[in-house]
Amino acid sequence: GKRCLSKKGKILVPVFAVGRSQEVMIVLEQLMKEKEIPRVPVYLDGMIWEATAIHTAYPEYLNSKLRTQTFQKGKNPLLSDIFVRIDGHEMRQKIIDDPDPCIVLATSGMMVGGPVMEYFKSWAENEKNMIIFVGYQAEGSLGRRIQKGWRDIHITVGGNVQTIKVNMMIET
Repeated sequence: GKRCLSKKGKILVPVFAVGRSQEVMIVLEQLMKEKEIPRVPVYLDGMIWEATAIHTAYPEYLNSKLRTQTFQKGKNPLLSDIFVRIDGHEMRQKIIDDPDPCIVLATSGMMVGGPVMEYFKSWAENEKNMIIFVGYQAEGSLGRRIQKGWRDIHITVGGNVQTIKVNMMIET
């Protein structure tokens, strides 16, 4: 991811709203704090914000390492100001068009619809950008096809089939 951000690229992470997204957020916060990756905004799109709010309100349900970090150090990494909530279509479009590097966590996790598709359609052709899979990609899902390295992806948009050239870097 570091390579992508230093080239001013964008990173797209398809996620499930609960569980894994919060783990990814904590890892990103840590990497930025330790200067392992450049400090860039991390946008959350989909139900991630709501799910994270629950984790923040009830930290006793977090895994023990996180609990320790939250309670003993008194610093909840999920509350870092690097995280920005996407609150609708207009803001999403602004982020998609913004030339600055960023990281977007968006649902759905296997890319079967959802906000993640908007980013993917706009960013897939640029080889400076990257998609990182952090969750299971079921056989037959769009996410799995991209993960396997398919370079021409066909998606249906409003009844019309659209072909997307995938030039972005792919990591799992």
